Amino acid sequence: MKQAKGLRTVKRRQLVDEVISQLQEQISVGVYKIGAKIPTEPELMEQLGVSRTTVREAVRVLASAGLLEVRQGDGTYVRASSTEVEPLEQRLRRASVLEIFEVRQLLEIEIAKIAALRRTDQDLLAMNAGLEKKEQARREHNLESYIEGDIAFHNAIAVASKNTVLIDLYAAFSHTLHVGLKDLFNNIMPTNERILYNHRQLWQAIKAQNPEDAQKWTLASLNDTMHRLS
Repeated sequence: MKQAKGLRTVKRRQLVDEVISQLQEQISVGVYKIGAKIPTEPELMEQLGVSRTTVREAVRVLASAGLLEVRQGDGTYVRASSTEVEPLEQRLRRASVLEIFEVRQLLEIEIAKIAALRRTDQDLLAMNAGLEKKEQARREHNLESYIEGDIAFHNAIAVASKNTVLIDLYAAFSHTLHVGLKDLFNNIMPTNERILYNHRQLWQAIKAQNPEDAQKWTLASLNDTMHRLS
């Protein structure tokens, strides 16, 4: 397949966003019409000068936004031409930490309530694994591992809700939260033991299937984080 007119070799740091932008543009102006097959991964890699991982991530974001459809064993096709709605993950990259936190607060309070009612023993184990990773990371003063444990803990709570839309929404926040939390802590390990205490109490509330307490401890944890932002 020949290189589509208008595609440029990517040199920017935010490679995924640039690939998304270029593909959106080509779809919007009709280079790739609805039902058309876009170039293969190797072709896009060569035309845009990026890695396979970058191409796959860009395609995944556009597929999640409904613009592309990935057909296993066949290729990727244009599903819609509208670019009025920016893909969520791309939009999150432009948001401030405070904006993300405010939406996270709305999500987590409701997720905690539902998770307390629907959690399984396997869900509890997954949450506990995230907490233990945070606790060990704190002892070792490993901020990267601490944040990974925090995200794993909250993702496990989202999975326990058994609501696929909530799970996908929270998963979309994970990467941006990772970066945002590093900025929030200014690359310094948090020393406030109340954060871990609140999370342990939240885990206990979900284990006891007490939705009111689950929401209470979620809010307590979020208030501590909000204090860092203020």
